[in-house]
Amino acid sequence: SGGGDYEEAVDLALKDAVFNHSWRDAAVKLIFLILDAPPHDTIETADNLKEAVQYASEQGIRIIPIASSGVDKKTEAFLRSIAMITGGTYTFLTDDSGIGESHLEPTIGSYTVEALNDLIVRLIKQYYK
Repeated sequence: SGGGDYEEAVDLALKDAVFNHSWRDAAVKLIFLILDAPPHDTIETADNLKEAVQYASEQGIRIIPIASSGVDKKTEAFLRSIAMITGGTYTFLTDDSGIGESHLEPTIGSYTVEALNDLIVRLIKQYYK
């Protein structure tokens, strides 16, 4: 609930996704974490995020962040790290999407722009082997 402020309750959303849903043992476990702002910068938030990411990693839950407008370089680094820790893939929207405000130019070499739906389907197929 709420919104309208810059920092968001990313930790609470991630904790809900990781801890409050049933995961079948044989399932391909993916979480798409879509953000347009960084998490709140508090010790409690950091602890919540650490707990959720660690548990996701232990349970084989891959977190696939999707960075959109409002994401800064610090948030990009955070998202890249949780993707790496959980075996996910860092993804991002570009200004080509036509969605939202201006998007951060990612810290990456060259990349190919594709429709978000196509990207999500490609990633699901990549992990579902």
